[in-house]
Amino acid sequence: MKLVKYLFVLGSGIFAACGSPQQPIASPTPQEEIINNIALTSFPDRTFMINVPQDTSCARTLLQAVIDSCSVAGGGTVKISEGHYFLNGPLHLKSDVNLNLAEGAYLQFSGKSSDFLPVVLTRWEGTELYGHSPMIYAYHANNIAITGKGTIDAQGGLEFAAWSKIEANDRDRLREMGDKLVPVHERIFGEGTVLRPSCIQPYGCSRVLIEGITVKDSPFWTIHPVYCDNVIVRGVTIDSHFPNNDGCDPESTTNVLIENCTFRTGDDAIAIKSGRDTDGRYIGRPSRNIVIRNCIFHSECNGLCIGSEMSGGASDVYMNNIEIGTVKNAIYFKSNRDRGGYIRNVVVDSITVERAKGAILRFETNYFGFRGGNHQALYEDFQISNVSAGTADNYAIFMDGNEEYKIRNINIDNFHVKEAQYPYYLMNTECINLTQSSVNGKNIPESPKESPQKISLDVY
Repeated sequence: MKLVKYLFVLGSGIFAACGSPQQPIASPTPQEEIINNIALTSFPDRTFMINVPQDTSCARTLLQAVIDSCSVAGGGTVKISEGHYFLNGPLHLKSDVNLNLAEGAYLQFSGKSSDFLPVVLTRWEGTELYGHSPMIYAYHANNIAITGKGTIDAQGGLEFAAWSKIEANDRDRLREMGDKLVPVHERIFGEGTVLRPSCIQPYGCSRVLIEGITVKDSPFWTIHPVYCDNVIVRGVTIDSHFPNNDGCDPESTTNVLIENCTFRTGDDAIAIKSGRDTDGRYIGRPSRNIVIRNCIFHSECNGLCIGSEMSGGASDVYMNNIEIGTVKNAIYFKSNRDRGGYIRNVVVDSITVERAKGAILRFETNYFGFRGGNHQALYEDFQISNVSAGTADNYAIFMDGNEEYKIRNINIDNFHVKEAQYPYYLMNTECINLTQSSVNGKNIPESPKESPQKISLDVY
């Protein structure tokens, strides 16, 4: 074998010397480097089959036992065959387990809040706490996956959705704890509290794959990786329309690829996050190295977002080849003076938008819910290219910065909106450059002047 290898190398060298000069190999783009550097999942060739009779009242105990056994055995695939599986509580995924849902497999969670206790360590709107368990949760697991063509039905509308109207006291109490940096083990929000859990949450995990599945009726944010590294969400369909039903929210998470997904959501399709206010700044874990591509988003709220919980910072984000339907704001970067943090090095390319009720492109530093802080967020170094939009009910471009940290170094190229009430609004900005861009059939100036008076756009 050593001789064969040597001869192959020698022969290759002679061929190169006698042939035409080799063309230089192009260096990978930053986006390609992120994708190439994501560590992939890999599972032993070991399968644990699940086939529960249709009349079984609860499959959770069996499923959890098989997941645990698979992990202890060194890992493999827990394959759930076609059928209806009722679960009166969460599944906790363990290291080296691929939870595979065959086509026709339907996991239906109870939707009953008491079934999702005891509490687990999580984040709620960017603040750490012990709260109700997500439907599928993983804690400090490595090499995990949820795959297949089956469906996860969280039944978030049975009880959890109504909590959005009565959560204010618990929400404010948690935020006060975060501001005061109360030890996390004292932030217990279990029985008798009403902070809704996410649907799928890997927490502190590495090498995570979520692929092919359909998720419906989440109680809160749908796919919510927290403190994770090396995450791929691919070919996932989300159909969830309750309050705060974001699609996928990577939070303080790095090296992420979201691709080939279709989301129909009640809130933001994508919202990259990194913690909220004092708690988020204290932890200081950014979200970075994130690629979102080749997706279709229909949202009752916003399309592609970073924020508003971004106190740990967000950078090196690439969004491209995205189709967005009718939304409030299509491309949206949001924070307020409670947050601090930064959003920088963002590249957005090849986006189509049907309609935005607020703005097609929005930079907002005065997001609602301001509680009196003085921690300005920094927005800088954005490249927005090849955006084609139909209608903006208000603004094509809206940039509302602040005096201390102006929105700066924004390059916009080939940005076209057919109809908008107003072409743009700029306040407290610096180095804003537009090329080959138009609204209402008229070219936008390459260096537009700031607007003469402050305007608030109340479409969040």
